[in-house]
Amino acid sequence: MQISREIQLDYGHTLPNHYSFCNQIHGHRARVIATIEGEVSKIKNDSSQGMVMDFKFLKTFMMEYIHKILDHGFAVWKEDKEDFDFIIKRNKKFLVLNDPPTAENLAKWAFNQLKDKFSKNIILIKVDWYETPSSFAIYTKEDLKNEKFSNK
Repeated sequence: MQISREIQLDYGHTLPNHYSFCNQIHGHRARVIATIEGEVSKIKNDSSQGMVMDFKFLKTFMMEYIHKILDHGFAVWKEDKEDFDFIIKRNKKFLVLNDPPTAENLAKWAFNQLKDKFSKNIILIKVDWYETPSSFAIYTKEDLKNEKFSNK
């Protein structure tokens, strides 16, 4: 069985090599949805009976490892020296990425933030990163496997 939980956060970023307005410093209201998979608990008279995981616990992980780090912060690419220097000097809260802070790379970052946080019987399936209400990227456990395989 799969379950999903959504959180929202506000963050800024810039894509310095982009041909359009995304090369400007700007912000987004992100929706981040994590989907996990596991067996439905059959432990009688337990508060988790009938659940893969309590939604509250999934939210707790997402708030700790995604929201707490990036909400009202700035995602900056370490190779964007001009913006990097400005952002880390100006802001107390920022996330430094090895790649441009696109929706694709933020979905991957969020997935990696969560992937090892669950018990053995719970698997993180995917993270959907909505940069806008109609534009989003999805990073999955298959993407992670393919990257590990291609890096060998």
